[in-house]
Amino acid sequence: MGNLHLAGVKKGDRVAVFSANRVEWSLIDWANICIGALTVPIYSSSTASQVSHILDHSGATVLFIESPERLQRLDPLGPSLGQVDRIIMIDPAGGSVPSGIEPHSLVSLYELQEKGRRYDEKNEGTLERLVSSLSPEDDLTIIYTSGTTGEPKGVLTTHAHYLFMIDAVSAAIPSSDQDVTLQFLPFAHSFGRLEHFMVVAKGYTCGFARSMETIAKDLLVICPTLLFSVPRVYENAYSRIRSRVAAGSALQRLLFRCAVYVGKRVSGCQREMRRIPWALRITHFLARALVFSKIHASFGGGLRLAISGGAPLAREIGEFFHSLGILILEGYGLTETSTVSHVNRRERHKFGTVGLPLQGMECRVGSDGEVLLRGPNVFKGYYRDPKGTREAIDAEGWFHTGDIGEIDADGFLRITDRKKDLIVTSGGKKVAPQMIENLLKTDSWISQAMVLGDRQTHLVALITLNQDQVREWGKREGLAFGSPEEIASHPRVLAMVKEKIRQKNKELAVFETVRSFRILPRDFTVEGGELTPTLKLRRQIVSQRYQEYIGEMVRKPRFDL
Repeated sequence: MGNLHLAGVKKGDRVAVFSANRVEWSLIDWANICIGALTVPIYSSSTASQVSHILDHSGATVLFIESPERLQRLDPLGPSLGQVDRIIMIDPAGGSVPSGIEPHSLVSLYELQEKGRRYDEKNEGTLERLVSSLSPEDDLTIIYTSGTTGEPKGVLTTHAHYLFMIDAVSAAIPSSDQDVTLQFLPFAHSFGRLEHFMVVAKGYTCGFARSMETIAKDLLVICPTLLFSVPRVYENAYSRIRSRVAAGSALQRLLFRCAVYVGKRVSGCQREMRRIPWALRITHFLARALVFSKIHASFGGGLRLAISGGAPLAREIGEFFHSLGILILEGYGLTETSTVSHVNRRERHKFGTVGLPLQGMECRVGSDGEVLLRGPNVFKGYYRDPKGTREAIDAEGWFHTGDIGEIDADGFLRITDRKKDLIVTSGGKKVAPQMIENLLKTDSWISQAMVLGDRQTHLVALITLNQDQVREWGKREGLAFGSPEEIASHPRVLAMVKEKIRQKNKELAVFETVRSFRILPRDFTVEGGELTPTLKLRRQIVSQRYQEYIGEMVRKPRFDL
């Protein structure tokens, strides 16, 4: 801990970390926690302007940064470093430091660690004194929301908030020091941060994914027993499984369908707590041996429980994986609720819901359908924003989430959409776009979807395709596709997507149906600015970027019901 003392860090100071997930990130955070400094995590994908805003708003005086290359993305001579007067380079290799950085203000993490060891040797008991000075009410961290609209807000939480959270999550989802996790959720996100805390609190063995793109391969190496993830990872796995099945022989496709049918029957018995007939047990054993075991192996072979949060998970995907013997427990929460307020339990779950509230949490739905939460994990306030705090937490202590939902007779919460994202058609009908988007994405051809139509007579959608799936279909049909642009405009592809959307429309109310669509040649990405670092759509940016397409669809629907 002496190394942070040498960097001039004191209790209550804000220390920013601008880095991808790595072991050093975790250790830096725990060092801050032990001396009472507030970690201010910054997404590794953040732009210079986003980093500048967080550094300036938080008043961070120390910045841990991953590499010279990352530092070069900032403007060390301009205002982008805010009040930072000390920069610690985690990995100084592989690049040169930008000119203009004062030598005394920059040090490598290794150099700081060496100085810290010598300091600790001469100042025995420093760590114990610092830790003993902390109390649960002390501030812990400022996590900035990923900002789907507008500037991100700094959510201030205390040690007590996450102490409650660790106990409540442990009670809802039992785990032990025998569990293994693969950490890939960004530590700058509250869900990733909670997993990071749980690793130490519960003694998990953890591995770090090399990147979001290598998760499928990293699962095979780490072999997790617990998987904390956002829905996009499960959606991608769902799409890959269906693509591989579609590319198989007729016999393989038949075997898979039969196995899933058996799995769904077993899943139904388990959810309704009915006895599984002996004949079904035998066929299920065969389905596991011949089909499901291969899918389990793709997750590392030891997965006992998967958890989904951060965005809605399509009910069909949850039910599909349960039929394969993989239980995904969907949960819900916000940065402002220290990550979690609700979660399904292993012994009591309903697909399509986010489960029951954690013990100690209160939940109700307001007159306008907004979900309101109250409990020991509701944040202290927005940092340096008392007005925003008063707007978010009412006089009775209820936090207004901005999400629309409903609570069923058994107490399970179902989230339908963000209040700000609700579409109101010209006919006055309220439509939840996320529900329709999730339905569209259950088709193996559709990778991503964004539904629009506020104050319009009908809904429209921007669609991206699973390129591998479409190209595989093209080969079977004797079609040689070139570029993604060619795929997006090919008449046969347009006809197929039109029919697929028409079939999905049958599951919707008339006012919820998609009447027009455009296929985009490439997926929405974090790098392109269309997704947040946790893979949520930045609707405003996408709408602005494709406003010409959207205008065309609104004026002239591509197909009728």
